[in-house]
Amino acid sequence: MEEFELNHLSATIKVINKKIEKAQIELADLKRLFEEKRLELGNNFYEYKQGQDLSGTFTSMSQIEEQQLGLEKEISKLRNQNNSPYFARIDFQTSSALQKVYIGLGSIIYNKKVYAVDWRSPIASLYYEYELGDAQYHINDKVIKGALTLKRQYKIENQQLLSYFDTNLTINDEILQEILSKHASDKMRQIVSTIQKEQNAIIRTEKTENILVQGVAGSGKTSIALHKAAYLLYKHRRSLKSSDILVLSPNNIFSSYISEVLPQLGEDNLVETTFAQLVRTELKRPIEPREDMLDEIATKADQETLNEISYKSSYEFLDSLLRFLKGPLTDIFSPKTLRYVIKEKDEGNEEIVFTEEETRNLFFKTFKGYDFYERINKIAWQYAMVFTEKRHYNKMQHRGLKDRFKHILYSFMPISDVEQIFQIFMAREKLSAKKTNTIKYMDKGTYLAIKHYLYGLDHDFSAKYLIIDEMQDFTPVDIYMFKKIWSCPYMIVGDVNQCIEKTLSKEYLQLTADFLGCNVYNLNKTYRSTQEIASFANNMIGIKNVEYVNRRGQSPKVIQTENQGQTIAKIITEECSDFDHIAIICKCNKEAKEICKQLNGKIDYVLMKEPEDYKNKVLVTTCATAKGIEFDAVIVPNADEENYKNSLDKNILYISSTRALHKLYFTCQNQPSKYLKNAIQEKE
Repeated sequence: MEEFELNHLSATIKVINKKIEKAQIELADLKRLFEEKRLELGNNFYEYKQGQDLSGTFTSMSQIEEQQLGLEKEISKLRNQNNSPYFARIDFQTSSALQKVYIGLGSIIYNKKVYAVDWRSPIASLYYEYELGDAQYHINDKVIKGALTLKRQYKIENQQLLSYFDTNLTINDEILQEILSKHASDKMRQIVSTIQKEQNAIIRTEKTENILVQGVAGSGKTSIALHKAAYLLYKHRRSLKSSDILVLSPNNIFSSYISEVLPQLGEDNLVETTFAQLVRTELKRPIEPREDMLDEIATKADQETLNEISYKSSYEFLDSLLRFLKGPLTDIFSPKTLRYVIKEKDEGNEEIVFTEEETRNLFFKTFKGYDFYERINKIAWQYAMVFTEKRHYNKMQHRGLKDRFKHILYSFMPISDVEQIFQIFMAREKLSAKKTNTIKYMDKGTYLAIKHYLYGLDHDFSAKYLIIDEMQDFTPVDIYMFKKIWSCPYMIVGDVNQCIEKTLSKEYLQLTADFLGCNVYNLNKTYRSTQEIASFANNMIGIKNVEYVNRRGQSPKVIQTENQGQTIAKIITEECSDFDHIAIICKCNKEAKEICKQLNGKIDYVLMKEPEDYKNKVLVTTCATAKGIEFDAVIVPNADEENYKNSLDKNILYISSTRALHKLYFTCQNQPSKYLKNAIQEKE
């Protein structure tokens, strides 16, 4: 092993330790200073009580606390880098010099010497984008041209250089194989050392570009989205904070699963929520969980229900809703003449009059292009201004007048209750709509759209960048509301093939991209599962042109057995004992509870309900809950022809199968489902 490489690693680790030591000393000094300020505040309380200004002391303490947080974050990042300071090196020859550039999680600089650069830096892009030969990178508007003469990858663990490889590829196959062969962890890992060229292109897109990423299962869509956020926080660190980026996640379990990626990259976590939580906050009504909706259709889905879901998932439904809101609903606005006496006189009162015709013209003509609530706001402001100019009201009084006029203008609507309007629209569309306090999952976007059109939103959900995961789970009405709520740039990731309740096409994908003004990026290479599992799953639903990493393993197995509980326990103890995370993925909650009964006394397991449950080795869950997460091995029980027989069932089997990294099993008592014909069949 080259002495130069050993010396560089040793020198880099020493620098990291020096930086940690220096930061710890500074942190200790700040803590002492803060304590002194706190004691000073207490000791001089009597003087403060007499009227002395406290603002300077509190500002000083606040600044100290902010510096402390910055140092604590820096120390945490340095410690994270200490075991493995970098993962790659490039040699870049320009016309004037040869640069040896080491690439790691963050920059390591000491006394103006650069020991490693951040993977997000402009020069590091050469590692991801180019093979050996001519190459270039950009710094602002300047292009730096040269040639890559070396690409080297390192395996460093616990500060020890175990090996390195010179390659012409982004990632040496041996290193990639080793990383992908690891067991699943209870949190998603950062992937900076394995980012591929096509993934890097997405991560480094401009902040202003709206992008939609369509990726096959296991292509790294969510990881790319999170690394994109880290890249933006690095590139725009003066204008963008973690709290400025919002992630719409599928559910709380998934949010917990991805919660360590940004901290691993030295950044604070982003703001995360689900769209259902956002709607619940705005409408102050409970929303049916997506898992419950899927549970219901998985167990008793009649064709009428499936047809209704399909229609509500179409742009045709969105078009009908918007035409109803802007047409029949808006047309029932029926203003009356408003007359106000502002001064009584003997020869006649001085009045301000807003005629019915004037209000009607403003509403239906002048402000025609606006949503209902915007028209009301503009007319109320205009009418309040008339009073303000004649009576010289101040700003506060003007605001009060505007609110009064808004109330009066809304009274000209014969129907203004969101629930009633929803019921009328559903009746017009010949769709069922039972009146309950809980809003159906498929209807949450429709309710919000009605509320927004009539009244606007009560809460500020603004962000500077938006990431939407599992795009295929949202309806066009939901997507319309994303566009209404957020005017910032966004990144949308998903897979039209991973939708349970409906079948989506490439045409739907393009419609969505066009509607949102997104550039589409396709990821057709899968990294998660072995080639045997991935090809089996893709063949099941007819996906073609998928690229596979050459990681081989055991073919999926179908085991026909009289005792599923015993067979599942045997699979786990005999064939999967070395794995850390094994999932028994059921079709619905009722089935999951039944499988739990069959497993009682045979093996330890946890029925997954909360984020912390994922830490356990054996989990019983449903396809809806497991979506987006990965496991070392997956077992799908009751995989017989009766239980998995239609297109919806096929979707469930596909998504369940693609959760598996290394091994995939199906168990059943009766004839296996026709969708499993490509798996190895066994009988017990």
